[in-house]
Amino acid sequence: MTEVLSIERASLDQLASLLLERAGLKITPDGYYGLRLALHARMPALGIADAAEYVGRLKQRAGEHELRSLIPLVTVGKTEFFRDTRQFLAFEKTVFPQVLAKARQEMRQAKLWSAGCATGEEPYSLAMVGLEYAANAASLDVWATDLNPAAVDNAQRGYFPARRLVGVSEERIERFFKPVDGGYQVNPEVRSLIRFEGQNLAAPVWPQVTARSLDVIFCRNVIIYFDQPTIIGVMERFFEVLRPGGWLFLGYSESLFKISTRFEMVEVGGTFAYQRPTGTFRATPAALLSPRPSSPPRSATDVETALRQLKRQQAAPLPAPPPVTTPTPAAGLPPAPSKPQPKRTPVERLAEVIDAIERGDFPKALRSARRLVDDEPEDLAARLTLGNVHALMGNVDEAREAYRQALSREPLCVEARLYLALAAMQGGQLDEARTELTRGLFLEPSLAIGHYLLGQVNEQLKDKDSALRAYRNAINQRKQPWHDLIGHFPDLPRSNEAVAQAAQFRLAALSER
Repeated sequence: MTEVLSIERASLDQLASLLLERAGLKITPDGYYGLRLALHARMPALGIADAAEYVGRLKQRAGEHELRSLIPLVTVGKTEFFRDTRQFLAFEKTVFPQVLAKARQEMRQAKLWSAGCATGEEPYSLAMVGLEYAANAASLDVWATDLNPAAVDNAQRGYFPARRLVGVSEERIERFFKPVDGGYQVNPEVRSLIRFEGQNLAAPVWPQVTARSLDVIFCRNVIIYFDQPTIIGVMERFFEVLRPGGWLFLGYSESLFKISTRFEMVEVGGTFAYQRPTGTFRATPAALLSPRPSSPPRSATDVETALRQLKRQQAAPLPAPPPVTTPTPAAGLPPAPSKPQPKRTPVERLAEVIDAIERGDFPKALRSARRLVDDEPEDLAARLTLGNVHALMGNVDEAREAYRQALSREPLCVEARLYLALAAMQGGQLDEARTELTRGLFLEPSLAIGHYLLGQVNEQLKDKDSALRAYRNAINQRKQPWHDLIGHFPDLPRSNEAVAQAAQFRLAALSER
């Protein structure tokens, strides 16, 4: 790793400034090791040996494509052990025991894949859970892959500074790690369960894995960097390599809505995962959108669909109920205790927030959203919706804080950039709004609503040429797949066609001046 560490600090400073300017991705000197790993992976691909030359190329307009290729590698420092506590507990307490028991019954290994393993915290977490269930190399195989070969090399070393073990219990540290050189080394028994390899998920063929061979795939906060055709291809291949009944865990901000109808969404342990059906069943789009106890919708768009269906059900005439007779309790016996109300899922609670927003009951929406975020701090849709409630109530500072907290969890969250721009527009801070929209569009160039809002901002700034260009860009996205926004904001258009029509109106009005 000597050549990784030899990259000069000045080049890292320039790269960090460029990432902040273009993508709003703030990287402090503590995260420079991740920058070094990313440069070590990308510079050879371009035949460049000098970091300063590479950064200089990124600054040119022709370097935007390379900068987008670099960004997923830069974010490797955002991983952590047992990330997303509720999701990992669902795997640990419910999914993995079933998977391991089935594999033992069939006298084979249980196979887990950490796709996009970054510096290794996730696969090591999976292996630790396996050891706690008395698994060994004969009964469990954890396959860990990443696009960045330097990150894979670093993960294989199994060394972590003490600050990287935040969230790991003292019992697990004592059992699975050895203190060395101011940090911790993963014990050999943990390392023995894991195979580390390089793997490009966007490649059309995965020669390292066979059909129906995997029990669980963790691919969290990875597909947010892909365009929709690439995501569709990745999900198709995930489906093929999973065994019937196999599980797919995605990040909280990721959804298969309008991506794949082959998986079933399942609530497990208070969170959500996707499962390959065990039989010949193939889920239809209607099946994925219908609110079912076993597979409620996950994304904000799914929630709104379920909410509309619920309202239609409530509005439909109901048959007259049969007469109710109240039994008289036997003398001397206390009345039967009332049944406890079932605990509502996060999706149901978010639907309650959205319903309050749609009815204009913002105080109730705010109370409900705050409680939901307190209980589900990793739920990105809930946090963004909380910010939107604040924005609708005119609490611009509180709205911005909610969006920034979302960005601290998902640094490349396009929706947070969009909503920050709306808050800035609301506060009359047009330059800030333009900056946030530019960052969001760098990450998601096909975001039609982003181009339209940028046109509005430029129009208010009296920059007619930039406004015309932004409106034309919005119109050009008419046939692109709609980007489902995480977080509910009632006043935004819900299709690229609607955005294009609004942009055409503004374009015509500006052209006549």
